[in-house]
Amino acid sequence: MIYDYYAFLSEQKACLKKVNECGLASGFADGCLVWSYQDKPQDKKALDPKNDARRCYMKSASDLDDLKLPPDLKFEPDFSQLPDPSWLGIEVEFKLLSPWYSKDDRPFHVLDNPVRKDRVFGVPFMSAASWKGLLRWAFKIHTGLIKLSDKELSDKDNNHFKSQEVLLFGNERREGEKFRCGTLIFYPTWFDEVGFEVINPHSRKTRTGTNPIYHEVVPAGRKGRLRLLYAPLPGEIEIDKVKPADFIDSLIDSIAALLETYGISAKRTAGWGSVDVKNCTMFLVESSWLEQNACLDGDKEYIPPEDKFAELMNEKGNPIDILLDEEEKLISKTKWRKLEDNKPCDKETFEKFREWYEKYGSGHRGRINGDKEDEQSLQIRKLTVNTLAEVKTLVGKLKDTRKGGDQ
Repeated sequence: MIYDYYAFLSEQKACLKKVNECGLASGFADGCLVWSYQDKPQDKKALDPKNDARRCYMKSASDLDDLKLPPDLKFEPDFSQLPDPSWLGIEVEFKLLSPWYSKDDRPFHVLDNPVRKDRVFGVPFMSAASWKGLLRWAFKIHTGLIKLSDKELSDKDNNHFKSQEVLLFGNERREGEKFRCGTLIFYPTWFDEVGFEVINPHSRKTRTGTNPIYHEVVPAGRKGRLRLLYAPLPGEIEIDKVKPADFIDSLIDSIAALLETYGISAKRTAGWGSVDVKNCTMFLVESSWLEQNACLDGDKEYIPPEDKFAELMNEKGNPIDILLDEEEKLISKTKWRKLEDNKPCDKETFEKFREWYEKYGSGHRGRINGDKEDEQSLQIRKLTVNTLAEVKTLVGKLKDTRKGGDQ
């Protein structure tokens, strides 16, 4: 079958008029490859089939301006349903200011430098492994684990940042330690267009161009998204004794440095892969560690509600309707005072109930609903800002938020 396939491709002598995105992965791309390896005509005036095949491929690929994956595959991560309060989703939307390039891993291609594409659908993408490697490198530079100056870290700081690195990214290769997966989960970034850049080496003698080198790239102006999920395993934070609030600032700074300073492409030293951050969105569970440091205080024991709290909750463990605002959240003290004659309890009881519910309400709901995590009760909060600098400010405010009262 493979022989018949390539025999069929060898008969294609002309460029196809219509090509879809899948043709950049197989079929059309393979046809151009076979075409380029045909014997060159003996007539010196005849065109080289290799150049014809390259021009055909470049013209057809440039005409495809809306490369997309089939929507039914649902490759996009859904951060709107986080199953645990300790999880955190981060999504950074950016726009390329210069071409992006990562060499494809295909052993044979009509071009010498094809951009990395999905093997089935032909859509250019930056892999999750590339994101992880680059962000780890940026994190080590930012924290000083990679020495760029004469300043050296103390043993205490070095161990502190090294433990954060292992927690987030896992062990590096050849460390001689038991392998461990990091708590950060990365997702690929998909682009929707390919273009071409030319590097034209010049002869030192004649000062003229010799053989132009073509690079298939994602052109400047295209948009992409960096998506990552902080998802620690149960007990991982306590074992490492690393508080998420300690490294969240370093993580945000590393993301900012990678995107806004270093770049995300091959040939970064030539200016490729620089981006402009458009916005950043954080997805977190209400009453999570980021808002109230709920899972950092070491107080993970469950305290059952007092008997007088029973009349303030329904059978599912949620506050009764009169104690919920328009967003289905527990009302503040100010709104409770406005209830006037409709107050279901006195002030002291409400304050105690509010304090207990913020700490142990989620665990209480899980226990009365079959000793399972009540996923529907986890309210996801979506926070969007324009720059990564605003993210640090926002994180600082969330960490300093007072428990209880109007927020």
